[in-house]
Amino acid sequence: MDNNFLKYFKTSEYDEKVIFKNGDKNYTVKEIKSLLLSNNIEDENLRLAIDFLKKAINNEDIEFYTSGSTSDKNSCVKKTIQNMIIESDDLLEEFHFEGDLEFISTTTLEHLFGATFHFVFPLNSGFMINLKRINYPEDLNIKNSVLITTPSFLETMRKYDVQIEVKPRYIFTAGAKLEDKTYEYAKSICSNDVIDIYGSSESGSIGYRKDYNSKRLKLFKGIKILASKDDCTEILTEYSKENHQIIKDKMKIFEDEIELVGRSDRVLKVQEKRIDADILENKIKENEYIDDCYCFEFAGKIATLAVLNDLGKDYLLKSGSVELIKSLKKHLKDDFEKIPQKWKFFDEIPKNIRGKIDKERIRELFELNLSLPLILSRVKKDNSITFRLIFLENSNFFKGHFEDLPILAGVVQLFYVDFFIKLAYNLDCHCGQIRRVKFANIIKPNQIIDLELTKTDTGISFKYKDEIKTYSSGILPIKNDLVGNL
Repeated sequence: MDNNFLKYFKTSEYDEKVIFKNGDKNYTVKEIKSLLLSNNIEDENLRLAIDFLKKAINNEDIEFYTSGSTSDKNSCVKKTIQNMIIESDDLLEEFHFEGDLEFISTTTLEHLFGATFHFVFPLNSGFMINLKRINYPEDLNIKNSVLITTPSFLETMRKYDVQIEVKPRYIFTAGAKLEDKTYEYAKSICSNDVIDIYGSSESGSIGYRKDYNSKRLKLFKGIKILASKDDCTEILTEYSKENHQIIKDKMKIFEDEIELVGRSDRVLKVQEKRIDADILENKIKENEYIDDCYCFEFAGKIATLAVLNDLGKDYLLKSGSVELIKSLKKHLKDDFEKIPQKWKFFDEIPKNIRGKIDKERIRELFELNLSLPLILSRVKKDNSITFRLIFLENSNFFKGHFEDLPILAGVVQLFYVDFFIKLAYNLDCHCGQIRRVKFANIIKPNQIIDLELTKTDTGISFKYKDEIKTYSSGILPIKNDLVGNL
């Protein structure tokens, strides 16, 4: 195939063509050729791009690691560069993009969605690629941009009603289910199209929709649905090295369109009963107190991590968690043989960098022996993030500290400093080596407290405070970077 980006590297004809940006710096084909000979590229975004190009030019298989639609275990999926070029050609034919577009992304080239939509598609179609990763909504300041992102990034923007001055011309999103309310919000911040992509690492892109009112997805040119059963769907794809794939999604088929109806691996088996987790979650989300939730099997029971809306938070504070859980169970009992017995409340459903639900982190929350504080909000600003918290009076860590005057013990404060550092920065710290620690005032139950975390080169400083005074403070040295990213 000569009619693709590989031609840039075969002759000197395209040496002056600019194909990448990394922030404000432009890279010509000639400069990229020089970098292809280097093994010491410090910038991670540029290094990933060069590593990808090396494999593409050498016609090596490109590997992606995924939790997968065909397996419950992490697996390695291999693509040829020809698979990805065929897919990018079909994308251009489908969407007819033209003009001076610049592709930006919240994802990385290590994941198939980022590699396909932020790299091969624009590179093969002649559009500019800005390799600098978008970490926060305030980074969205590029004109004529095409944003490649995940539903979780858009959900965060919706939750905090983020408004951006420079709107992307197009948004591609994939990796998890895009809720209708988030889709509608994304449409309001994007001047043109929000394109919801459905696919898997094994199959590549399968279909898409451009309207949150539509449940149907249009199939891409290189996809053929062979059959869909109760437990799986069989497809043929031109976008994968193994063109025959079986995925666990169930769907209805309408000529060149499909409608997803659930996943076979989301059926929970509890005490010889089978409960469809998708149906259960949808019912829970109908409750007046709930914004979002995730259900799974935990220790032989159904467990639910729930995100409360403002009405739910008010009810929890006034009536307590026991009464709130009773109300939620009552909402479910007439529709299900088995309902959740274990409940925890959080401010959002944890997601990984790919926008997938972080099942391991959710399980860790339920394995935690301490009660969780109620998270009222989290606000990011520059190098700081502030969590607004309430440590509820019925929390188990107040027992024994003290019977007549319960207070939040210093050791519990430090535990939650470490907990929220992991949540905010995905870093582990030396809790036993805290510097400049100071406990100045007592934190009482049901008191609104801000936990302010600030990242520096040497550690994370913390401060429990309100508008009047500081309750405790200190600095935790960073231990090591954790694998992954929340």
